[in-house]
Amino acid sequence: MGIFIILTSCSNELEGIEFIRVVRNTDIKARIVPDSTLIFRSNRNNGQLNVPITYKAVLLDQDIDSIEWIFPGGNPSSIKESLSAEVVYSDYGSFSSKLVLTKVDTLNKNYIYSLKDTIEITRPIKIAYEENNWDTFTTSDDSQWAVLPNSKNVIIRENEVFEQNIPFEASARFTGFNNRKIKFSVEYKLTYKNFYENNVTTNTKLEVLIDDLKAFGVTRVTNDIYFTQDFFINNLSDFDFTIKKYPALSSSDWEIIFNNSEIEPNISLFELVNQNQLIGYLDLSNSNTSSETLDLLLRTTINGNEFSFGKTGIGQNLSLDGLPISITPGLKYKFLITLDEGLPISYRYLKENFTSLPVQLENNEYFLDASFRKLQLSID
Repeated sequence: MGIFIILTSCSNELEGIEFIRVVRNTDIKARIVPDSTLIFRSNRNNGQLNVPITYKAVLLDQDIDSIEWIFPGGNPSSIKESLSAEVVYSDYGSFSSKLVLTKVDTLNKNYIYSLKDTIEITRPIKIAYEENNWDTFTTSDDSQWAVLPNSKNVIIRENEVFEQNIPFEASARFTGFNNRKIKFSVEYKLTYKNFYENNVTTNTKLEVLIDDLKAFGVTRVTNDIYFTQDFFINNLSDFDFTIKKYPALSSSDWEIIFNNSEIEPNISLFELVNQNQLIGYLDLSNSNTSSETLDLLLRTTINGNEFSFGKTGIGQNLSLDGLPISITPGLKYKFLITLDEGLPISYRYLKENFTSLPVQLENNEYFLDASFRKLQLSID
């Protein structure tokens, strides 16, 4: 217990009498009650918030002579002689508050006792960011960025083959965090258009970045189930929060060509992004040919130079200027080509009625949507 002694004197009828003022710490029963303890805002510019909080003092002891509120980080920073106070905060973070209570005791001759106690709020209020405006993100293709009517959920849709294998991007700018450590939390899920559990790949499908720093990536998928991802990053002031979603399929310069003149046109091959594979879908169920087999090769043209790949003999290996691959007409096929350093090295194909996997592009097992919700930022 601290004791502070101050000598004073009084005039008039008490003139000449010296009083000793003594400040002592004591135990006064009271508590602080705010109208909120957790507040979310969606302003991405820290320092420009306007969050009013009303505090009330609940005094459990009698005869309190002086009250002083202290609000670090608030406006105003202190208020005196009021059982309630309204304070405005302009920043994200956790904010404590204190109540300095004083009782004055003059019953002892020549002594004035100031009995003080400082009450701290049990649970500091917390002001955090929560995304409510997904429609304000800047995207590389607005047609894929589907914000739900509540503005709190967004879906990155995938319905077609991309022209290039570059990812879709959506980003938002945050400012004014003054080199602070920030906790990020976001819920996401991936949903296949045509889910085949035993054919889920492990290539990179999704990434979240803070500026150029990769915060996390997603390779494996539990279909249509939300997951929560938390992460911390130090020393952030102004930064971009960016979502990257890689396409499942993109166009390629490769195609399947037939040696049989009756089969046209050539069949485009698609790149399975981040998987070193090409796929192609052949619908020969209505082909008008008298041949019992059809011969095909893989072909690409680069800078006016044409290159063809075929099989090396028995087996499924491929090489430049190799032999044609023979298949039976009248069926639907799915071709899968493995690449090494961008060149075909092997192949396999699936035939309808002999596989449970789709053999048509429109029913493929690769397209998937990415959903996000509950993006929250808090200063740690």
